[in-house]
Amino acid sequence: MLVSISGVGGAGKTSTAEALARRMKWKLVKLNDLARKLNAYTGYDRKRKSKIVSMAKLAMGLRKLSKEHDNLIIEGLYAHEFPADISVVLRCRPDALEKRLKKKYTWPTKITENAEAEMIGLITAEALGGRKSRILYEIDTTKLTAAKTAAIIEKMIAAASKRKKMKYAAGRIDWMR
Repeated sequence: MLVSISGVGGAGKTSTAEALARRMKWKLVKLNDLARKLNAYTGYDRKRKSKIVSMAKLAMGLRKLSKEHDNLIIEGLYAHEFPADISVVLRCRPDALEKRLKKKYTWPTKITENAEAEMIGLITAEALGGRKSRILYEIDTTKLTAAKTAAIIEKMIAAASKRKKMKYAAGRIDWMR
């Protein structure tokens, strides 16, 4: 089974994915690390001060890893862009996200850009539009620890294997209301 965990910066992707991998004893693939390992870059975005990742090279790397491991968790801002059995978009109330990001970054533009992307539900919209996963969920992590979020995802995995639906359907979180 392949589970992807996505969301804007500060939503809790990395800590949740690490906690889930420990709980499930599954292989965790951090897409930024994989991109670095494969040198999967096509250029550099000066405005955002970040490298541009080749999704095609990452897809090839993920296919190889999928053949080597029965169960994988992939984590990253763009994890929803890859086919998965279950994709989970982590969400966080924009004001809380902004506080988290201020502890992590000193670059105001990055903080604002992430908070705005969260406010409009950009990652969920991309995931729904591309619909590369069999099941798509979203979780509000505003008041959850990484361990609690990982426990919810573990329940999602168990429910999926029994073809049961859960209350975390994507598209239900709306910060604009």
